[in-house]
Amino acid sequence: MRGLSGDFSTMPLKDLVAYLGSRRVSGTLRVTRAGVRKLILLREGQVLSASSNQTREYLGQFLIHMGHLNAEQFAQAHAQQSEANVPLGQILVLLGWVSEVTVRSTLQLKFRETLLDMFRWEEGEFSFDAGAVPQFEGVEAGVELMDIHREGEFRETAWQSLRAAFPSGSAYLEVDESRLPELPRAGSLDATLVERVREGLSIDELVKTLHTSDFLVYQRLYALYRREAIRVVNAPPPGRVRPVASPELEEKVKDLEVGVVGDESQTLELIQAAQSHLENGNFWDGEALARRAHEQAPTPETEALLNSASAALLGLLRRRMLDTPQVPSLRVTAAQLKTTRLTTPERYLLSRIDGKRDVGTILGMSPLGELDALKYFQSFVDTGLVQLKPR
Repeated sequence: MRGLSGDFSTMPLKDLVAYLGSRRVSGTLRVTRAGVRKLILLREGQVLSASSNQTREYLGQFLIHMGHLNAEQFAQAHAQQSEANVPLGQILVLLGWVSEVTVRSTLQLKFRETLLDMFRWEEGEFSFDAGAVPQFEGVEAGVELMDIHREGEFRETAWQSLRAAFPSGSAYLEVDESRLPELPRAGSLDATLVERVREGLSIDELVKTLHTSDFLVYQRLYALYRREAIRVVNAPPPGRVRPVASPELEEKVKDLEVGVVGDESQTLELIQAAQSHLENGNFWDGEALARRAHEQAPTPETEALLNSASAALLGLLRRRMLDTPQVPSLRVTAAQLKTTRLTTPERYLLSRIDGKRDVGTILGMSPLGELDALKYFQSFVDTGLVQLKPR
């Protein structure tokens, strides 16, 4: 495909990600907004690298917030990185301070957050240059663009719950010490959050001081809120300490250019719920929950669960739409379709419906994966956009 360029007022990043991901493109995506610059390298629809000039999106920050690295270790690794000109992740693995599995999962989190941060941008410009991307050293990590797109859709719903609990970023919080589930790891994002809440910082100040994404801060606060370990108060608590960033750490981290994904109890709940749905034959919800669990905390267990759930759902959808060829037809007019809010992949599939081609034929023409395409068709049927008739 040729290069693309534009701005988010005409093509939001969410739609751009779906467009590029569905075509499994390779190339370089550059995004800018008000001094913020991001560079994304893609290979066959996967993010291989995501860099930014925002301090909070550097690998070192993620590792520190997740409790995998402390400031002293970071300083030593950074010094060695400067001398050896080797990626930070590789240095940490060689030193034995962080495992390769942890570096890989943290890089994947970093890639997701670098893009998902832009899903809420209403302004900004982008350019995409198609072509091969260079090989680079270091720990290999990749994230499917379509997985990031699905995560973006999930977050749209998640933000509703987060904003219901915390209506304003200017709100202050209070800790109920008796309801803290356990002492978080020293230096982790949870530990720092609780400490800074005790100091009387507002939510906006927490985001700014911690140099991390607002979603991760709100997500962790919400986990504590659900346990009633924190509550919103209208005024700063007595003895409030004004926020002070760590200049030493900030200076060291900002030289690098290259979270907690979710609490363990929440991941376990997702796994158990997914298994329950799968055992009861509800493959649709089981697959969705398994995917969410794996995206939140990728482990061999969640990967195996997701593979099993995906296979079960794919088998079900094949029986419904492929074993006996089904011909889709639109149940709405072209004018109604134009006013319907749809993603780029959805519009692509709907545009291939002519009342003659069956689902299998359309899948053969589509760049989408079989499971993703069948899920879209099932959603078309469920929402009344499309009806299926056996050939």
